[in-house]
This record gives sequence, structure tokens and C-alpha cells, in this order.
Amino acid sequence: MTDVDSRIPRELTGPLPSSPAEERNWQFTVFPDWQKTFLTIADACALISQPTKILQQHNRGIVLLIQQHEKQFIAKRSLTQETRWWAQLTSIYRDGEGARTLHSMQQLQELGLPVPEPVLILEKKRWGLTVASWAVYRYLKGETCSFAHSAQIARTLKALHEKGWVHRDPHVWNFLLHHGEIRILDCARARSWNSRYAKMYDVVLLDKCSSGSAEQYGVSERDWVYRLAKFHNRGIQSWRKIKRKVRFWRVH
Repeated sequence: MTDVDSRIPRELTGPLPSSPAEERNWQFTVFPDWQKTFLTIADACALISQPTKILQQHNRGIVLLIQQHEKQFIAKRSLTQETRWWAQLTSIYRDGEGARTLHSMQQLQELGLPVPEPVLILEKKRWGLTVASWAVYRYLKGETCSFAHSAQIARTLKALHEKGWVHRDPHVWNFLLHHGEIRILDCARARSWNSRYAKMYDVVLLDKCSSGSAEQYGVSERDWVYRLAKFHNRGIQSWRKIKRKVRFWRVH
């Protein structure tokens, strides 16, 4: 982690509206419990523009820890939404990444599932496309999960499935151990989907990440839906290897 100082470039928090004229191109959503705290887009920008630590930075996004008075927040900036044309194009008929993440988080919270509390969404629109997306939610202090927590994660994933949802990216690092309870951190791809095949594909992904998770979940290796999902995943992995090799030989 990096403390906030000259080592944190300003580019981490851009683009953000800097005037009332620019704010007209932005959509601002505050969840009910926070509507008295963040009244305007300017309030949201003031929060995001003062990060305390960089928690994560990669080609898909930037994750910042923010301290405001005695409260701590996570602000996630989606670089995918800013740099990939397909992410922007699909925002014609669906929300941007930040909005999808927090709306899913809100629905899971209402179902009683262990997720962080959503706070606000800030997204920029251009010609009907979402070209910048911020999601802010409450920070949960805890331990990033590891393979040692696979049994608890498997039970949490099963509880999610029993509520009619799938995670679609259930790797152990997308879960947090908070006061002895597993919390679901990454809800960007989660969706309401009561498909047994989709649930078994979740189990395949978790088991691939942490071997033995399928058994801890309660799935038999003889389950034909699980076996079909496993076969599907092997096909996807093989295709990705082929694409990586093709890209390598093109470069060299």
C-alpha cells in the first residue's frame, strides 16, 4: 500500500468534473443511507479526489482507500469503462461497470448476503455511452482470503446460489474475512441467475483456484452438470492458450 503524498499521481482520480458545466455530463446516484452525507456531485468529487492509499492498480482499474472523518471508503475507478470500446458500447443497453457493481451489491445486501455497504455511483456519459465509471462503498477491515478459507468461501458461495445468484468470478481473493465472517468483495460480474449450470460453473472456477472447494461445496465429481461445466472451462482455457501463442508469434 502507498500512503497519500507526492507518490500518488493526480491521474489516479481523473476524470472527474471540475465545474458545474462539466457536471451536466455526469450521472450521480447516492444510496439511501448516504443521501444526507453526499448531496451533490461536488461532494462525491471531493471524497474521491482525496485518497489515503492505493490498494490496487492494474489495467482493469484502480482501487483507492479514502478516509473521511472517522469513516473509511473504497473508491473503484474502472479503466475498462474508459479504455475499451466494447464496454462503452454495451452501456447503451446496460449500466456502466460501477453502477452494475453497486446495484448488485445493494440487491445482495437486501437478500441478507454478506457484502459491503454501497455508498454512491458517479458515471460520465458521452453520446449515450458510459465513458467513465466510479463506484464507492464502505471499507471493511479484515483479512484477504486465501486457500485456507476455501471451506468458508464454498459455504458463502452456496448461500449466494441458494438466493438465486451467481458470482461468475469466485476466486479466493474476491472474498474477505471480516470479524470471522466471509464477505463477498467483487460483485462486478454477479447477477441474478437461477441456472444450475451457471452455479456449477461458479464451483468449477472456485475449485480451479482452490482445489477441494467443490467437495467442500457439496458437489460430487460424478454430477453430470458439474462435469459438463468443467469440460466447458477446459475448452475456454485451451482456446485462451492458443490465442496467447498466436499473439506471441505475431509480436516475434
